[in-house]
Amino acid sequence: MIKADTMALSIAHRVSILDPKSHLCHVETTVTSSEALPEGLVLYMPVWTPGSYLLREYARHVEALAADPPARAVKIRKNAWQIGTLGATRVVVRYRMYANELTVRTSHVDETHAFLVGAALFLCVEGAEQLPSSVEIDAPREWRIATSLPAVDNGGEGLRRFEARDFDTLVDCPIELGLHREERFDVLGKPHRYAIWPASGVGDADARRLVRDTKAILEREARLFDGALPYARYELLLHLSPRGRGGLEHRDSSSLIAPPTSFASRESYLDLLSLVAHECFHAWNVKRIRPAGLAPYRYQQECYTRQLWWFEGGTSYYDWRVLLLAQLCTVEEYLDHLASEIAYLDQTPGRLVHSLEEASFDAWIKLYRPDENSSNSTVSYYRKGEVVCALLDIELRARTAGRASLDGVLAHLWTAYGASERPVPEDALQSIFEHVAQASLEDLFAHWIRSPQEIDFAPTLARVGLTVDRAVRPDGPTCSLGARLRSEGARVFVASVARDAAAWRAGIDPGDELVAIRGTRVEGPGAEAALRGLAPGESVEVFVGRDGRLVSRRLTLDPPKADRVKLAARRDATPAARAAFAAWLGAPHPAWSETAAPEASTQAGAAPS
Repeated sequence: MIKADTMALSIAHRVSILDPKSHLCHVETTVTSSEALPEGLVLYMPVWTPGSYLLREYARHVEALAADPPARAVKIRKNAWQIGTLGATRVVVRYRMYANELTVRTSHVDETHAFLVGAALFLCVEGAEQLPSSVEIDAPREWRIATSLPAVDNGGEGLRRFEARDFDTLVDCPIELGLHREERFDVLGKPHRYAIWPASGVGDADARRLVRDTKAILEREARLFDGALPYARYELLLHLSPRGRGGLEHRDSSSLIAPPTSFASRESYLDLLSLVAHECFHAWNVKRIRPAGLAPYRYQQECYTRQLWWFEGGTSYYDWRVLLLAQLCTVEEYLDHLASEIAYLDQTPGRLVHSLEEASFDAWIKLYRPDENSSNSTVSYYRKGEVVCALLDIELRARTAGRASLDGVLAHLWTAYGASERPVPEDALQSIFEHVAQASLEDLFAHWIRSPQEIDFAPTLARVGLTVDRAVRPDGPTCSLGARLRSEGARVFVASVARDAAAWRAGIDPGDELVAIRGTRVEGPGAEAALRGLAPGESVEVFVGRDGRLVSRRLTLDPPKADRVKLAARRDATPAARAAFAAWLGAPHPAWSETAAPEASTQAGAAPS
């Protein structure tokens, strides 16, 4: 490993996109020193990118890596090469990178654009992670460029030059090149830009609406902290594609992918806005308020933290809550969303197996590597974390008569850790919550976060006048197989089996083809039709295809699973509960009268932040 502090190193990267339809980037990395470079100079490619906790092995897309003679490159690890420098003060390493996976964590190049992810493109000089580097980009002259990397100059035959103060910055600044649409706007005095690909993916009216609502989101998020934005400028790189939906946070930018239909309905548009709110919120929560387990980033190995339930789940709680506080969604829409997250938990047996802390720690092997048993063995720290953070917010307000809230926890995390970028110790979250509350929260953390016990939502939601109503889909079957099915044309396959449910008890496996129920052939979406007229507890013969054989199983049907959850306003809610609801969500529930009794408002605590 090189000792970067003992020699003056200069690191320069050049990326050339010569034939976009080939999906190839040609990369040239030059390392220059004031003295002879060590013979053991090692360059490596990251195996993951921050914010996406899976070893993605980006080096598998490297082709034809070589050093300019007389230097020689020898691969020494799956992602690393050692350079025989022969006493030279300058070496040049060249390679091709295949880029044809359109996600927020991988690079994608085609005739219309290039989306370049730093961890999936650039080599790092081992031991020199803290040194600055430059990036030159040679791409079609008509292509625009959007990135949060600082530009040095923009001259010369389509060549653009940028600088990164260290390798963390290089990884953290994705680059969008191409014929995208740009929308520039200011928020709280700071310049922002949307780069939307493809340019035809959004019309003028929808683009204006997106900009207007993004401004409202960022202004409302800033108020949760110190009222200011934590960056000098911000880039939003939005890909509209049917290939996926998701986002990846960066210090001064966000990478977003959403369906082209995101502007077609209110439901899909709110989903897009919640994605924008989520990734922008990360500019504070995880990029600057950062768990110690992720500080510093170690790009060649897993970085473990038990706090993702807060940094992702808490951010998920705030993305929809910010939409409500910014008056971009209604109270009813917010509650419907929260109810859908509770419904997800109801249908996830893994909630009783894997705690939030365990799910956070195991992100590397669980969340990003789902299989047919995942719903039985684990739970999403995003989705359960969101629900738990909503409950924590309500409990904090109730137990302190309105003195404390999750907003207060956020403000404390910012002033004590984020503003100075001091990592949050791995064992500190409970004590931080208790410091803000000035009360013990051991029961909540022990039960909801460190244990996979069932959560009883009713007592906490009753504090804000809500009740949890569960119901079976009225037009659904009168009984259940306890399995999730998928169709392939006329054929029906078992996608997953709920633990301890009817199919599980009968020995039906994921991957089985469901052929017949009680002598009735099952075709396409007709599995539910085959259950019509059957009752829970009834025993039926089920035929499945498995490994080329027809297998018979005797199955005792379950009652239908309640899959509809509604958070309803209690008509008998007390004035204190109604005032607490308004303090929590910033508005009264429409089902109640517009105002609560003055004495009840005092009991409920502070006004909404």
